[in-house]
Amino acid sequence: MADEVDGRRAAGQAPQAGLASGLKVKVYWPQDDAWYTGTVGDTGSDGLTHIAYEDGDKEDLDMSKERYEVLPAAVQEVTSWDAALQERWRGELGDSSLTELAVQMQGAALGGKTVGNYRPKARAFMAFCEAEGRQWLPATGAAVRLYIAHMLDKGTVQASNMQPYLSAINNYHEDMGFPGPARGRAISRAVKGMARLQVQAAEAAGEEQTVRTWLPARHVSAVHAHGLGLEPVGRAATELLRACTYVVFAFVTFGRPETGVSMRREHISITDEDISVVLHKEKGRGHVRLRRRLTIPAAGVAGLVQLLQHWQQVRDACWGHRPVTGSEVQGSYWRLPWEQGKLQSAQANGWVQLALGKLGCVPPEGGHFSSHSTRKGACTCARAVGAALEKCCFLGGWSQLSSAIHSYIDPAVVPDEHMEKYFGWTTPRWRQQQQRQPGTEQCA
Repeated sequence: MADEVDGRRAAGQAPQAGLASGLKVKVYWPQDDAWYTGTVGDTGSDGLTHIAYEDGDKEDLDMSKERYEVLPAAVQEVTSWDAALQERWRGELGDSSLTELAVQMQGAALGGKTVGNYRPKARAFMAFCEAEGRQWLPATGAAVRLYIAHMLDKGTVQASNMQPYLSAINNYHEDMGFPGPARGRAISRAVKGMARLQVQAAEAAGEEQTVRTWLPARHVSAVHAHGLGLEPVGRAATELLRACTYVVFAFVTFGRPETGVSMRREHISITDEDISVVLHKEKGRGHVRLRRRLTIPAAGVAGLVQLLQHWQQVRDACWGHRPVTGSEVQGSYWRLPWEQGKLQSAQANGWVQLALGKLGCVPPEGGHFSSHSTRKGACTCARAVGAALEKCCFLGGWSQLSSAIHSYIDPAVVPDEHMEKYFGWTTPRWRQQQQRQPGTEQCA
């Protein structure tokens, strides 16, 4: 490689100030008509800069005589994701005593989990573009379509899960001041085509496809009754009681798995009048200081207070706590002393499978139950007994303007007594029935 150096000199760009050690550059080789990526090393007293190429070659170059490009900040070291954005923001904001605070404010807009999901996905696209010899920043829609084909070829991602990858590409482009290339009709068609080809391949291979189905209230009722009858002795029985309690709790609160597993003991309080649940961790609300609170009438769901109190007593006994209330109550609502680390949302799936499996509650043919089935079941059952759509939106944390809730509802479901048991309290007639009971005041 070094023998060819003199043969590829070009009237290159003037050397850039700050061509610091560690930067990544592309150097042009006329004989190969190709660009080779390398990392800048130290510049010696002779003015030659050491370049270590990704293919293993190394050479010392007079960069003033080379045709080269410094790669965008986005494709430098792994840690440059934040640094590139911060540098751009500082340039836009200019010299001010508030610049650093404004930069910090911009960076805080995305939660850590979101950034952690986007970074590897954007970098995977960057690596693909480099391997294809295509520009990554800004990328073209054609590069994105090729990337979708690459993902189809790898077979590790389903088309239904492609959106986070496309969002990562768009978000980083827009943060760096470029239009997002991973949107529009051509991209939508590419993803749809990817989905169709994956379905055809699965059918040809005879693979069985199942869909996540909603959890019927009759299964929840069976789990509920089983939990109330449990007198836990040993770890297995205690974990089963937890699983039963979680299924019922997630069902009546329209709960997301990540919200449910993050519950702390102090987030749930019970009085003679109602059950109060503070939703400590909700998707899309990490920037809101005040958490939402759901209030369920104590008489609204028969046996719910008893089940929660049963679990709380067992949970407290496991931790060696005396039953306490108010500000003295501490700790995860679900974690047990023999478990290590923070509970993850995926564990909710195991609890649902444990409780339903113990009672032989099976999904319909072609379907499967997961931790999200409780949320779908709650929405379907509440609507079936007559709960207003806006009330379902509030309970489930959907925007009143969102159409997403409709994907959670099976409008053909016929209501039954189990649905009424869990969600009858959400309807106007339940309040009327309560007022007609002996000993209650009648409205004027």
